[in-house]
Amino acid sequence: MQGLLICSLAIVGVVVALPSGPGVAPPATCRYWCRTPAPANQVYCCEDISEPEGPVGVKIGSCPRVRPACPPVRSGGPPYPCSNDFKCFGADKCCYDVCLEEHVCKPQSFFNQGFLY
Repeated sequence: MQGLLICSLAIVGVVVALPSGPGVAPPATCRYWCRTPAPANQVYCCEDISEPEGPVGVKIGSCPRVRPACPPVRSGGPPYPCSNDFKCFGADKCCYDVCLEEHVCKPQSFFNQGFLY
């Protein structure tokens, strides 16, 4: 019993000794990182560990071309943020949206023609 108490105190001492306060990085909470298209190629967290984990994969087809400008109004339902194609319903793909500045589910483009979104 005394050995268990000493072991417990040692564990508590380690947890309390962890760095905290200003200037200390928070624990890693990002599950998946995504990249913006070229030329920026910036990396950002596109799925947090608080989201339910699911299958990861790539569907056939391509993302539509990135829009050259943002439209004044949006039709349809709200965007659905994603980290990979398997987060999207049906045949939709997980694609970067320059206006929203994140990956969202979009209808696939087999020929990558036109500006769908």
